[in-house]
Amino acid sequence: MNRRRGVLPVILLSLLLGACSEQSAPEIAPGANREVTEGSDENTDAAGTDQQMAALDVDLYNGDSQRAGNAIFDENEGNVMLTLNLEDVSAGELSIQIHQKGVATPPSFEDAGDDYQAFDLPGLEVSEGGAVNQTFELEGVSLLPDAEGTLATQEGSSIIILNGSGNRIIGGIVFPPQ
Repeated sequence: MNRRRGVLPVILLSLLLGACSEQSAPEIAPGANREVTEGSDENTDAAGTDQQMAALDVDLYNGDSQRAGNAIFDENEGNVMLTLNLEDVSAGELSIQIHQKGVATPPSFEDAGDDYQAFDLPGLEVSEGGAVNQTFELEGVSLLPDAEGTLATQEGSSIIILNGSGNRIIGGIVFPPQ
């Protein structure tokens, strides 16, 4: 009986301390597989991004809501590299755009709004195999919320891929609206 009395205060103290130190887990953008950080130091913010390195892996979907691949945004020392991996895409010319809203709803992706005119991205030529694996440098772009040219705005941002006719055929959310 005395042993039970000794255990009860320990349990109550553990519960009390656990409730006081409760922290919520960082949220990952819908449409994003994961957020990866490297080289953490005292400049790391609550979301886990580092002032010098940040990466984001974004799922991309076609007009039928089927996964079409991913886009990896990797920021290091002020440069953002975009690696685009697509599968089963129709052969022909494609263009890539970064849009001003953090929504990208199939089939039309029209809710993504207008594209950022400042980001000049090269076109792609997709071969008969329908696969794309290319990396591009994005100038004037950042993943960090307080940086100039950030994609983490109040409205969010999305990536949209258009076919040669200018139709939006693939999309994904980079950052959702806040």
